[in-house]
Amino acid sequence: MSVRTVSRTKDEIAHWCIEFVTKNLDIPASKIDLSSEFESFGLDSAATVGLVVELEEWLGRTIDPTVVFEHPTIGALAGYLAGETA
Repeated sequence: MSVRTVSRTKDEIAHWCIEFVTKNLDIPASKIDLSSEFESFGLDSAATVGLVVELEEWLGRTIDPTVVFEHPTIGALAGYLAGETA
C-alpha cells in the first residue's frame, strides 16, 4: 500500500499546525502567533515528535524531525513544507 503525497498550501499547513497546538497544548487559537517559536507554546521533544508524525500522515511524506528546529515558527515551517523559498 503506497502513501499518496498531498500538496498543501502554506496557509493550509499553518492552519493544521495551529489546530495541533490548540488540541495538544491547550492553547486557544487566538493566542497563537505564526511568528512565535514552537518552544514558546511549550512544545517539548515528545510533542515535537508527535507534530512531525501527524504531519507526515497528513501530508503523505516523510519529514525530518529537525525541520521543526530549522524552521522554529508555524509560519516558517508551513512555508518550508509548502515549498516556499526564503
